[in-house]
Amino acid sequence: MLWHEQSWPQIQKLDKQLPVVIPLGSLEQHGHHLPLFVDTIQVSAIAAAIERAMKDRVLLLPTLWLGASDHHLDFPGTVSVGVSLYSQMIAAITTSILRAGFRRLFFLNGHGGNDTPATQALTQLAGSDDTADGAHLAFASWWNVAQDALDPQRHGMASANLSHSCEYETSFMLALRPDLVHLDRAAEGTPAIANEWHHSERGGKVKIFKRFHRLTASGSLGKPSAATAAKGSAMFDAVVGEILRFLQDFSAWEELRPRGPS
Repeated sequence: MLWHEQSWPQIQKLDKQLPVVIPLGSLEQHGHHLPLFVDTIQVSAIAAAIERAMKDRVLLLPTLWLGASDHHLDFPGTVSVGVSLYSQMIAAITTSILRAGFRRLFFLNGHGGNDTPATQALTQLAGSDDTADGAHLAFASWWNVAQDALDPQRHGMASANLSHSCEYETSFMLALRPDLVHLDRAAEGTPAIANEWHHSERGGKVKIFKRFHRLTASGSLGKPSAATAAKGSAMFDAVVGEILRFLQDFSAWEELRPRGPS
């Protein structure tokens, strides 16, 4: 079910144990070959497929397209809010849904920059608000919750991991919106950092904080030239299947009652 197509009396009557899915995207640069709306297109497509499969067993909010993308602002076209404001937005959305009575919220994230401010907001709410603490508040980026389904060997990937405007994201877009992909414009370069502590495309033991213009000239990472629509379709189906499996399980999680202090 779509949250925004219900009337308020319909929302009021719904089973409050239904999982509510809130997709999170962004509007930011994705190199020379992909559109600014990649993250939002991808997460919205995944969420729509989930809603079609689960029908009246899930409640789907519209995708929040505005993300925390300040690290991409050196590239024209990026539209962003700062991490503090983004955290406040997530807290306000959560509070609104909880106030409507729902107790199972899943934030399905499609942009890495949303991770820290969103989880901060949910952590603070759980720590300060008894209703939030008593609810099930879940957050995951689609590539994390479905990491087993994205095994590179399973899909014939040339790259070991997902990065930004890479083989994975480009393949996804070739499957979802090939009209917006311009592979002839794709640029590839060497990693800006590659040592035993950190790799600018894979992460590592140590986190490094830089704006994106210090990591890539074009705005993209990885090997977008290796992308294909077939890889994207296979990954999409695998990701949707894994998230469906999570939500079916999430729907049955028991309430966690206080166990202490004792």
